[in-house]
Amino acid sequence: MRRAFITLLLVIVPLSAGAAKDNAHPLVGKLWSTAEQRFVDWSEFYQHWLPKGGWLLLGEQHDNADHHRLEAQIIREMGTRKQLGAVALEMATLQQQPAFDKAQAQGASEITAEQLDWSEGWPWSLYAEPVRTAFHWSPKVLGADIARERIKTIYRGEEAVDVLEPAHTAFMLDLLFDSHCGQMPKDRLQPMQQIQLARDQQIASVLRTHTQAGLTGVLLTGTIHARSDLGVPRWLGTTPRVSLLLQALEQSQSPEDYHPATFGNLPTTDLILFTPETEAADYCADLTLKSK
Repeated sequence: MRRAFITLLLVIVPLSAGAAKDNAHPLVGKLWSTAEQRFVDWSEFYQHWLPKGGWLLLGEQHDNADHHRLEAQIIREMGTRKQLGAVALEMATLQQQPAFDKAQAQGASEITAEQLDWSEGWPWSLYAEPVRTAFHWSPKVLGADIARERIKTIYRGEEAVDVLEPAHTAFMLDLLFDSHCGQMPKDRLQPMQQIQLARDQQIASVLRTHTQAGLTGVLLTGTIHARSDLGVPRWLGTTPRVSLLLQALEQSQSPEDYHPATFGNLPTTDLILFTPETEAADYCADLTLKSK
């Protein structure tokens, strides 16, 4: 499913919100446990699935407006239930934290993009609702990503980045190759893989630092970062976590068909939340046209 790879394309492809199709797919709104192969109702989710003293990782499709609305709903419900710890954002860097802290201290009812020094690469029209909800309900909202200057340093090969097993390296390169529509040789994709690893490690460090006893933090991030086999969970050590991927539906009505492909039989996610099918942009077509 190509849409799961779009998170890896962020640095080169502008985002635009996909339009939800008018359909009555039977899986819409249902929550699926991949390990237990069963549906989970929402009361059970809030009572038993949230890891106290740990993190809920919400893996979104960045350009899917439904996903952002659902993120806001989950954060709001956790806040209402007094379960919510910090909220961390892949979409903001450590350098934005002073602006975040100032905005939170002022307690403004309508947080603006300007207050947060928000990056134009993450359309505020999509992120305003979950971010404002986080500032309203969470005791601490965090920028979790690395700064652009460090990304440039890693891309130039001037900083060593820790790696995982060779199978992980090979699988990630395959995903990058596919997400770049087969138009870039894999050896040229290695710096991007290093950046992806560095981002996972930085985000994991922020989560470990801001874990709160008795509460569950929430990370808003892309699908690949949230996956248990590929991303941030690989660097969290013993910190409790649950990965929940938001998945736009396609034609299949079988939940098992939406389990992400993995390597080495590693678990990919704990839960999948099914969202309406969307009219997804053909990013490869766009790239092909630009390259001519």
